[in-house]
Amino acid sequence: MADKLTTILLVDDHELILQGIKRIINTIPVLASVDAVTSGLRAAELISLCKYDIYVLDVELPDMDSFALVEQIRKKNENAYIIMNTMHEEIWILNRLMRCGVDSIILKSSEAEEIKNAIQSGLEGKPYYCARFKEVYDKLHKSDDMSDLSNSVPTPREMEVLHAIASGYNTLQIAKKLNISKNTVETFRKHLILKFNATNSVDLVIKAIDKGLIPVGVSK
Repeated sequence: MADKLTTILLVDDHELILQGIKRIINTIPVLASVDAVTSGLRAAELISLCKYDIYVLDVELPDMDSFALVEQIRKKNENAYIIMNTMHEEIWILNRLMRCGVDSIILKSSEAEEIKNAIQSGLEGKPYYCARFKEVYDKLHKSDDMSDLSNSVPTPREMEVLHAIASGYNTLQIAKKLNISKNTVETFRKHLILKFNATNSVDLVIKAIDKGLIPVGVSK
């Protein structure tokens, strides 16, 4: 990739972060153009229209699942270099990032230079993980209580949350129903999504029904 001019697409819903990344990347002379958008839906449009060499995606977008963008990119160009940029350090997010087929992972708590290192690795066709990601990932996987959750059986409390999700309750309603905090509900939801390898809550419910864990037509 380094022997030609390279195009890149940046996607982050925070304008200041987006422009900061763009300024860093613009110091690399081999890039022909850098497009930057704050919307996942707009990114999806550009992905369908253009064939970029390198993509830098924020993991958490308000209007679209970033993992769906990864799938869209791979369908269009399986050789594209994808960098995921995230502020999250939870084990279920890190595990999912490792399994989704991206080439580089950068934590936003890292030094700004890590983005440039990732781009340079992309130009050379090499995978890249920032030092902070490797530190957190290794530390979490050495912890007995933070082991890989994929393919494990939901706990009784997680099953309660799963049934509530399937019944159409939102996070606040589940919190009140089970007398737990909203953050705890979201933690259970993320655990369930990882355990079922689901893309979102709808996919989670469908897979739970397929496994016979919740009945079809469950209601409040």
